[in-house]
Amino acid sequence: MARAGNRKAAKHTAASNNNPKPPPPPTSGPPSPFQYAPGALQPFLSTLPTDHIYLVHIDNTPASLKTRVFVVPLLLNLLITIGLCVRMYYAAPVYFQQIITIFGYDTAYTVDTKTAGAGELISTLSSRTFLLMTDYFIFAFIGNWPKEFMFGGKVSRFVGPRQWRTTLGFRDTEIIVRRGRIWDTRLLTPEMPDGVKTWKVDEELTIKVKIDPAMRADYLAKTGYLLLDKDWDLDFEAMLDAHELVDTGTIQLKDLESLALVYYQKNWLIWRVNESPVVEAEAGPQDDALEKFRSQLADLGAEDVFFRWIEIVQYETSQPGGFTEGRQAEALRELKHLLSKKGVDYAQFWSDIGGQAGLPGLDAQI
Repeated sequence: MARAGNRKAAKHTAASNNNPKPPPPPTSGPPSPFQYAPGALQPFLSTLPTDHIYLVHIDNTPASLKTRVFVVPLLLNLLITIGLCVRMYYAAPVYFQQIITIFGYDTAYTVDTKTAGAGELISTLSSRTFLLMTDYFIFAFIGNWPKEFMFGGKVSRFVGPRQWRTTLGFRDTEIIVRRGRIWDTRLLTPEMPDGVKTWKVDEELTIKVKIDPAMRADYLAKTGYLLLDKDWDLDFEAMLDAHELVDTGTIQLKDLESLALVYYQKNWLIWRVNESPVVEAEAGPQDDALEKFRSQLADLGAEDVFFRWIEIVQYETSQPGGFTEGRQAEALRELKHLLSKKGVDYAQFWSDIGGQAGLPGLDAQI
């Protein structure tokens, strides 16, 4: 029923926006590299919650591969469900007898507190508490996996992988929509009473560092279900909505290729991630220095050091007092250690990229 309601809402939105237009943008303009979303995407954007950053791309892997990949979590969740049923079959009588014992019925779990010693009472209490906590963990945490698989959850708007596949099936061309996990919440939460969030430099770096590796062409060569990681989760509801809008001709499939979407200052912004910027000369000196830093590490096979460095900068900047000289020096020692583990000559590396000037967090020297 919820699925049908969402479908009707999407169709109503599409019908009422024959010539959709985005909200009027503020005069300051969006932060680079984002742009204001075009009107053609508004029917899809109107179906998305505004509390996450989204990645959208087209999955062209064969349907046969998608089927094989999906069978793995399907069988895994089926085995977990069978295991939970078996556990419930054996555990239910035990808990039933323990409960009726409380009401004075004589069972195998009755303990005569008048004759039992302290050691026996402690042992009985400990074993029963341990049993209860173990079963709680099994059903509350492990049991949550098949529940999410079948029915989704609050975050996923109660649409799970099962409904995604039973509704969409397996296609050679599919739209994949990913949403950021908890890390993107603070980037979209307003800090001022006016309800408008303004990104700081380190927050813009966070977004670029999270999006860039997740949208690399070699990474996107994998089928969509294999793209779940610690930073990104699949949004099954958004994928179904996107396919419905494309199937009805409301939006074009090509408009959903390699997009990053974010609701910022009451406007939807897009970044066509794998599209070359129109005017590269306008990039600031810090952006140029940061890109040179990243590309040199990538050439040396140490691009993970770049992402680790950005994480360090973000963390230290958020600490009370900011990124002080002492913290910068400590961070640089960590950077030197990371480079040495990769076999990179520290002094030669800085010489090759022209020094540390213009890079965030690299004002200190060691």
